Amino acid sequence: MCLMTTMLYAAEREVVIPCDWGNIGATLADTEAGSDTAVLVVAGSGPTDRNGNSGLNLNTYCYKMLADGLVNEGFAVLRYDKRAVGASYLPAEEIPHLLFDDYVEDAARCVAWLREAGYGKVIIAGHSEGGSIALEVVSRGLADVDGVVLLCAPGYAMDRILMTQLSAQLVPSHMGLMVQAERIIRSLKGGELVAAERVPKELISLFHPMVQPFLISSMACDPCAAIARCSKPVLIITGGRDIQVSVDNGEALLAASTTARHTSFESMCHTLKDAANSDRVEQLVSVYTNPTLPLTEGLVAEITEFINNL
Repeated sequence: MCLMTTMLYAAEREVVIPCDWGNIGATLADTEAGSDTAVLVVAGSGPTDRNGNSGLNLNTYCYKMLADGLVNEGFAVLRYDKRAVGASYLPAEEIPHLLFDDYVEDAARCVAWLREAGYGKVIIAGHSEGGSIALEVVSRGLADVDGVVLLCAPGYAMDRILMTQLSAQLVPSHMGLMVQAERIIRSLKGGELVAAERVPKELISLFHPMVQPFLISSMACDPCAAIARCSKPVLIITGGRDIQVSVDNGEALLAASTTARHTSFESMCHTLKDAANSDRVEQLVSVYTNPTLPLTEGLVAEITEFINNL
């Protein structure tokens, strides 16, 4: 893992944030002197942990690196495992009932914990799906934050994002699968569960009946509607080589907001690191699985400037 050589904190500490359903496992890093400003990092979709890794060939440590960079700029950073991920244990029998709103409630609880810990200024920074979670927290008034940072966050509802991502992978070589995926997505968007036998084996990991209630709940959320309701300052950051959430998502969010500004890093991909090109396979092999690559140059500085101007 690549770490900065000069840090303003001696060590991170593990914290436990109690909730009605159990405990959120998290890591808090702060400067030696103690900062008055804290940033909450909300992870992206799937079993992505507080460091930006998962068992699904994702090994980036991008959230850990982001925390290191922000602490070095004088801020405290709290990053946490989402419910049912890592140390945020959830019994297996409860996982099929997990909904998008549960993630929203947990993020709001983490903001409240930071306030209770005495931080005077709190910024919520959501990556990918975490950006949608952050917007819902703020737009619903569930927590008191001073600003929002959206990192490669979707500007469209989950059904449209899935259609775009699957189209890039399946068209034109696997049109049959694409047609079936579209049928499944249409059913889920309408609130209708799809039986396992109606899901092709090639798509079962994405549309397994266990995750369908979560997909239905997430498809009901519109990021543009949420950001339009958000009165707090918002920084939108996108990557020109992001193969999962394209720059036009950031542009859509910007158009829907009266408080946001948008910055795009030309070579940045979805993992907040530079990629040589926009080839999907090459990125998955060379970037998504390489924890030694540094964050995109200027990313931490952009966030720092935003926070300092709040």
